[in-house]
Amino acid sequence: MCSNILDSPRLTEDENWLLNHLMMWGSDAYPIHKLSKGWTWGPVRSIQGPPVIYKTKRECIESFERYEQMLIDRKAGRI
Repeated sequence: MCSNILDSPRLTEDENWLLNHLMMWGSDAYPIHKLSKGWTWGPVRSIQGPPVIYKTKRECIESFERYEQMLIDRKAGRI
């Protein structure tokens, strides 16, 4: 059951939460983290993020933006 009019039944509750959070805060809400060996994103609630450590922040941001676009496409029914 969707808890918000903007939520989609095609996404999990946490995926809907993340998209709504990003709509409110934009790129400032990206869950990008610096580690000693590089950069990663996640976890965000039950979304774990990739099991990859990126060498640059830019690569990490691009990975997260691809994930965000995949969520948008799933919400729209394109995938």
